Amino acid sequence: MSNILPGRIGINALFLEPRMGGLDTYLRALLPELVHLAPQVRFSVFCSPGGHEYLEGQLRGQPWSQEVELVTHPLLGRRGLKAVGELTVLGAIAGRRVDLLHSVAMTAPLRTRAVNVVTLADVTWIVAPDPGEMGTVRVWRAVVPPVARRADRLIALSQTGAEHIVKHLRVPAERIDVVPLAAGSDGALVRASAAGRAVMDSAGAAHSDNGVIPTPAQELRSRLALGQGPVILSVSAKKVHKNLSRLVQAMAAVVQRHPNAMLVLPGNPTTHEDELRELAQRLGIAANVVFPAYVNAEDLEGLYGLAQCFAFASINEGFGIPILEAMRRGVPVACANASALPEVAGEAARYFDPHSVPDIALALNELLEDPSLAQRLAALGVKREASFTWEATAQGTLDSYARAWATTR
Repeated sequence: MSNILPGRIGINALFLEPRMGGLDTYLRALLPELVHLAPQVRFSVFCSPGGHEYLEGQLRGQPWSQEVELVTHPLLGRRGLKAVGELTVLGAIAGRRVDLLHSVAMTAPLRTRAVNVVTLADVTWIVAPDPGEMGTVRVWRAVVPPVARRADRLIALSQTGAEHIVKHLRVPAERIDVVPLAAGSDGALVRASAAGRAVMDSAGAAHSDNGVIPTPAQELRSRLALGQGPVILSVSAKKVHKNLSRLVQAMAAVVQRHPNAMLVLPGNPTTHEDELRELAQRLGIAANVVFPAYVNAEDLEGLYGLAQCFAFASINEGFGIPILEAMRRGVPVACANASALPEVAGEAARYFDPHSVPDIALALNELLEDPSLAQRLAALGVKREASFTWEATAQGTLDSYARAWATTR
């Protein structure tokens, strides 16, 4: 395969808004590594006017930011017309400005003169659609299949994700590259140790491995009404396929053995959160399940520091960055034995059947009650997370660009 890259590469980030979670992390972590590994390439990021303002703030002061051009247009990202603009207008604009366009969030122009590479994070909208997002699901079902079939190359985040693309979208496997992700978005991270996730600076203040000073434990316990019991943390969007309802049901069995245990579910409020609150109320564990809204970096680091274990019960994922985020901080992980999650966690997690409430509860109780198991998984998790790097993600992405360029030019 030729490793020749085009001189002008565009990144389609029309989707980008603050608090986007995994896709936001993907773009902000990938971009500096691409710039570092391909200094001969001029990168342009296509964004909506709102995304332009957000990205400007994110890039400001970064030493590599001068190597990246932000491009917007009045017709890109207009409310109610974002999908139409991406399918049509973006293709024309990108075709005049770049040689290759990489769309990182499943949708892309149907026609463009640029070589077309698309990342398909997952096909959850096919295999486990969220009832609360059926409008978006219908758009994706109409748009993503033709986009995927027209793309010059597709990037999947896991082997499972690639297999789902072949099965559900009927794209030949030879046109798909598997490029795993990594945790965090700081290229200069100091790895955590399994023995202690927080370290002390010269002034004696605790700080996390990514430089964020975590909110003190007692302040968090007081503000979020966590009491003094063990904390189970689960960081994910509050959507049906994340399987939080079974996690809440499992918490009822955990509370029988650990009355002061707390399940913490931070994240943007959704209609599904209302259902989860009602479920906890019916189970008599409303006081044991807390739903902080989207938390800042300091509070999230503090929650990782408090957590006795991390739970990830999702039914379908194309990758699973939250698992690596927990492992990086030395938090033992219990996660679903489903979709791409075993590819991410390897031997460093206590797996459970995501469809079995008793099995979820058993896994959580084991991590709360067996210190040797928790310590072993924490140590394995730190090593596992270290094997995923954004530099490797960027190199795999550049390799995919080169394949697409060599095939089409």
